[in-house]
Amino acid sequence: MRGGDERLTALAMGISEPPGGEQEYSDRSIAIRMSVFYFAVFLSAGLYLPFWPVWLESRGLGPLEISLLYALGRFTRMLTNPLIAHVVDRRGDRRRPLIVLSFGATVAFASYELCSEMWQYGLVAICVGALWGTINPLGDSLALVNARQGRLNYGRVRLWGSISFVLATLAGGRILGVWPESAIFWALLATFAAVFAVCFITPDTRVEARPLRLNVFWRLMTDSRFSLFILASALLQTSHLVVYIFGTLHWRDAGVDDFMIGVLWAEGVVAEIVLFAFGAAVTARFGAAGLMLMAALAGVVRWPLLALSTDLPVLFIAQALHAFTFGAAHLGAMAFLSRAIPPSLSATAQTLHGAVALGLASAVISPMLGGLYAIWGGGAFYAMAVLSIVGGAVAFMAMRRWNGETLEV
Repeated sequence: MRGGDERLTALAMGISEPPGGEQEYSDRSIAIRMSVFYFAVFLSAGLYLPFWPVWLESRGLGPLEISLLYALGRFTRMLTNPLIAHVVDRRGDRRRPLIVLSFGATVAFASYELCSEMWQYGLVAICVGALWGTINPLGDSLALVNARQGRLNYGRVRLWGSISFVLATLAGGRILGVWPESAIFWALLATFAAVFAVCFITPDTRVEARPLRLNVFWRLMTDSRFSLFILASALLQTSHLVVYIFGTLHWRDAGVDDFMIGVLWAEGVVAEIVLFAFGAAVTARFGAAGLMLMAALAGVVRWPLLALSTDLPVLFIAQALHAFTFGAAHLGAMAFLSRAIPPSLSATAQTLHGAVALGLASAVISPMLGGLYAIWGGGAFYAMAVLSIVGGAVAFMAMRRWNGETLEV
């Protein structure tokens, strides 16, 4: 991406250029360190999303148990993440909390190997959710704070997360083609440990510490502009739950081999990378709400396709739409949070978004999907199309309420 495009991305995301305009970023090492952080975090995600259900199934868990574990982790994030993030905002520090949380998450995840009963799996899922769930939002907060100071381009450093996700999904498919399902656990544990190591080199960027005011959660959520964007993001991201939880299992049952499943997951993220490469122009053209509307329209096409067929040509078309169902929704949410939220509340807003959009909504819907998938199989994807439609309607309402201003909280 050329310099002019980088400035356009910054402007489109509501991020100012460095004072004086003499150089685009004052510290390239910050961008490199954040790129390494995203690379490590999304190595884990690239193994976890497609292949973690395979490991759980190999341990004797069924669709209902798998969906309940997913819901437990998400519900825990909803409760703990905003509180952790608000304490982080109170300190003004990001790096040390990331180190502590990633260490705890690695130890907690290792405990899965000791589990044999459902209650034990549930307890570990709660611990991992509480500790791991805040890491990516805090990383986003750290990246956006540096981006607002002109030190990095968010889209460019986040791109490395997408690249590592692709590599991890391809590696996961190859792992299952050569080794037993237990290898997925050990590969994931290695990625958790890698994130812990990488957190030591994240930028020690600090913002002005704020006094602890628990009413800030209420003030944010009762602002209709914030709540509508969060609700739209929640619906659009939750529409991915069937493919996240059961996509690999569904395709395996249909006879798709493990390596090709890895390719399908990788294809979706490659499509996302392409969108991010044009993110500056797309964000400038459509804005935060417009990107979410784009995601909703893509969901109306993608989810019925996955319900109707497991033929590879159809799957490749559907997975290419991940660029819009996820990528456009994510860019829209980040554009809103970057422009609408003061830097001193960035961690709180990021994790509140994660708690609602990726926590509460997922925790409520995931248990229903276990039963729905057990009864209906691939037909469960139709329910995801409904979520996309409702998410698009909420995004349209948000577009009419917010004019690009910073919220006063």
